[in-house]
Parts: sequence; C-alpha cells; structure tokens
Amino acid sequence: MIQDFNEDFYQQGLVKAKAGDRYGAVQAFSCAIAANAQFAEAYYQRGLVLFDLSDRQGAIADYDQALSLKPDAIDVYIARSITRIASNDIATAQADIAQALVINPKSAIAHQLLGLTYKQQNQIEKAIATYKKAASLFLELRDEDNCRRCIESYKPLEAMLPPSTTDIFANVQQRIDKGDYTNALIDLNWILQIDPKNVKAFCLRGLTLGKLGDPEAAIKDLNQATFLEPQNLEVRISRGRIRLEIGDAQGAISDFNELLREYPSMSEIYSDRAKAHLKLQDYRTAIEDFSRSLSLNNNSPQLYCDRAEVRYDFGDLKGAIDDYQLAANIWFNQSNMDRYRYALDRVNLWRSELEKQTKEGKRQQPNAAANVDLMQMPSLELQQRLLSLVGGNMAIAQRLIDIAKQDHPNMPEVWYWQKVIFDLESDQRPRN
Repeated sequence: MIQDFNEDFYQQGLVKAKAGDRYGAVQAFSCAIAANAQFAEAYYQRGLVLFDLSDRQGAIADYDQALSLKPDAIDVYIARSITRIASNDIATAQADIAQALVINPKSAIAHQLLGLTYKQQNQIEKAIATYKKAASLFLELRDEDNCRRCIESYKPLEAMLPPSTTDIFANVQQRIDKGDYTNALIDLNWILQIDPKNVKAFCLRGLTLGKLGDPEAAIKDLNQATFLEPQNLEVRISRGRIRLEIGDAQGAISDFNELLREYPSMSEIYSDRAKAHLKLQDYRTAIEDFSRSLSLNNNSPQLYCDRAEVRYDFGDLKGAIDDYQLAANIWFNQSNMDRYRYALDRVNLWRSELEKQTKEGKRQQPNAAANVDLMQMPSLELQQRLLSLVGGNMAIAQRLIDIAKQDHPNMPEVWYWQKVIFDLESDQRPRN
C-alpha cells in the first residue's frame, strides 16, 4: 500500500511538472520522498524542478541524495553538471561530466556539456574538438537537432583560433614564391616571437633576408639554425640555398658537395648544385647535375624544364626542346593542363626558332666541341644502367666518370658513361 502511495505521488509530480505546475510538482515529489526516503528517482525529478525554479542549491542537494542511493545514475550526473555550469562552478561540473563518461563513454550530451565548459574556460581548441565529437555521436543517434546545435557551437570558435604554425609556413612559402618577401618576413618574425627555437623559421627567414638584400642578417639566421640542429638535413640544404641566394655560389657548391658525399642518391641536392653552377655560368656542369638529378627522379617535369632552360642558354636548342616536350608529356598525364600548355608553348616557340636557324644555316652554339658534347649527353636509360651497376650510388658513378675523363680527355660526355659501363660489365663477366 505504501509503495502504491509512493508511485501515485511520483506520477502526480510528473504530470504537474509537464503541465508547468512546478510548485505542485515539488509538493508531490516531496510527498513521495516522505513516504519512501530511498526513492532515488523522486529526488532526481524534484531536483530538476527546483533547478527550473532557480533553486540551484536545493537541486544539487536532491541530486546528491539521488546519487548516494543510485551511484551509476548517469542522468543525475548530467543534471548536476548543468546546475554547476549555471553556477559557474566549472571544475566540479567537469568532474560530474567525467563520471558520466566513465559510465557511458559515448554519451553525446556529456561531450556537448564538456565542450561548453571548455568554451567557458577559453580552451578553444579543446572546445572545438569536443563539440565535434558530440556532433558525431548525436548523428549516430539520428538526433539532427542536437547535432546541428553542436556544429553551430563550434563554427564561431574556429574563427577565433590563431592560424597554426603549419598554416603560417604554407602562407610564408606562397609569399616567397610570389616574391612578397616583406610580408613573408613579418610572418616569420611572428613565428620566432612565439617559438624562438623554430629551426625552419630561421631557415626561411634567412632565405627571405637574403632576397631582401640583407646578407649579414641572413647568415646570422642561418648560423642560428645550424647551431640549434647541426645535423638537420633540411638546415644543411637550406644553408647551401641561402648562400646561393646571397651571391656565394662557390660556397653553396661546397655545401652541396659535402651533402652529396653523405647522400649520393638525393635528387634535389644535385638540382640545387646545378643552380649554383648556373650562377657561375658553368652551363655544362649545370646540365650534368640536372641530368644526375633526373636519373634519380625522372618523373619531375620541373627538373626537365630547369635543364631545358640551361640547355637553351648553352646553345643546345634541340636538347632544350626535347626536355620541354618531356615535361609537357608528364604534365599532360597528370592532367595539369595549365603547366602542359606552358611547356607546349615553349616547345612551339623554340621549334620555330630552330627551324629558322636551320633555314638560315646558322648555329648559335658557342663552339663545335660544346655542340658534340652536349648533343650526346647520356640518356636517362644509360644513367640508370650505370647506377644499377654501382648499387644506386651516384657518388661512385661520378667518381668513375671523372677518372675516365682524366684518362681520356676531350671525349663526348656519353662516351665516358659508355666506357665506365663497359669496364664494369667486363669485370663482372666470368673469366675462362
């Protein structure tokens, strides 16, 4: 009979609360509790109504009692956390939310409330991540309204975040590529203010300062990067590039030579050294280094373009056309139509020039010997054949070619490659 009275009062409380009769609901739930002091659900429901009546202290007292009777009641932890958030008691609210997540790690509303507490603590990144988690969980429950609320909560927060270092570096690189060195320098100064030991920032700022005509400051940044990470490959490559930018092409070549002794199969170092030789107008050596780079990375259209430009400057118009055609083929296969059209325009322009030269019977190459050597630059197939014989070690291959040049001077370039390959293959043949 007593249990029936308990249930009657409890049901009356639910009806009155739904109808908006909050005081009547409190009275009914209180009668249920008076009849049964162990009625945890009645405490919980009365706490909800007391919260609506702005009696936060009374609500928390009822939630405490409910949890003492039923410690795994996740809804009560959620309700108490809401009350504590309303009271600006964020730390204890987070403790309640944490307990709720222990009971049910996939509680969408618990994650939503946790996101709110992070927002109030101005922990914007955590708030965004937690709101996104809540949105995902609500979506699994097919609760589109609450999912949308979570999205609406974190979207404005994303606009408040400062750009990440990764984003800033990407922006800096774009500015450098466009020649906007002043604004690149502003961004790099900002990075180094918040992270005074950022090696990449020192490298890029050194490069930027070199472009802006301040070699002393560029070298200072370069030395600082080297001091912070003396064995960092990126720093060491940047050192050579910066020396090239500030006009020390010979110093850059020395740096790249040292790197190639350690990393003989690194394509980009050969291309960097080629650019240094180009600065010294040593076209032949620049072409050789671009060829070595291509032997290690023959799918780079930009490398073909770089070698084409040097070949054109050296007077090897046909070789330059061939290289731009190879670049055009790669860009076409990559569906990069803008770059494809750029390469094709250069091919057509230079082909017209070559036809004109042929008709006029003129050659614009510096000398016949250069023409013979250049027109017989080793093919990629020949270069890769030699590399396969020396285990892919470009430094060994180059050393053998240099020895052949010392022993047999003034021969076409391709002859030296064929000679070294012939000798290596002869050594590998079984002897009778």
